[in-house]
Amino acid sequence: MRNIIHPRNFIVIIILECALLTTIVSQQFMTIPSAYSAASNNTQSLRMNGPINSLQYSSDGNVSWIVSGRWRMDAAFDNVGNTPTTVKNFNVSLIAVPPDGSNTQRYQLSDFKQDLISYDNKTKTSSIKGKLTMTTDDQSIKDIEVILKLINKNIFSITLDSSKTRELLGETPIYGIER
Repeated sequence: MRNIIHPRNFIVIIILECALLTTIVSQQFMTIPSAYSAASNNTQSLRMNGPINSLQYSSDGNVSWIVSGRWRMDAAFDNVGNTPTTVKNFNVSLIAVPPDGSNTQRYQLSDFKQDLISYDNKTKTSSIKGKLTMTTDDQSIKDIEVILKLINKNIFSITLDSSKTRELLGETPIYGIER
C-alpha cells in the first residue's frame, strides 16, 4: 500500500512548517523577560530596596553604633543591565543604637542628587557619587557627600562624609542587601 499525500494536505503541512520555523527563529531574537522593564532610551529600570543591618565603627576601631533600617531607590541601568545610568527616589530610614543600648536615634536620608557613576567590571561594583540630606528629630544636614555602592546588584553600601556625620553614625560604610 502506497501512502500518497493529497495536495491540499501537502499545502497545510508546508504552512504549518513555515509557522513553526518562524516561531523558532523569532524566539532566538526576542528579549527574555526579567526583573527589568525596557525603557525607550535603551535602559532598564529597576526598583531596588532592602534591609540595612550594620555595625558602625569609630576611627579607633570600636563599635559606635548598631544600625538597622530600610533603603529604596529607582535605578535605570544601561542596556546590558550592569551599570546604573541614573538613580532617583533614593530614601533610607535608619535606627541607630549605641552598643550599650542607652540611646536610640532615628535618621532619614533623602533628597539625593547624583553627580557621577562608575562601574568596575572586575568587582562588579557600581559606585554612585552624589549629595543628600540627613534628617534627625531635631536637625537637618544638607549637601552631605555620599558614595553609594551596589556590589553585584546584591550588596548595598552607603558611605557618608564623616566630617559631617562622624558623631551621628560613626565613620564606616553602612551596609545592606538588595531583595
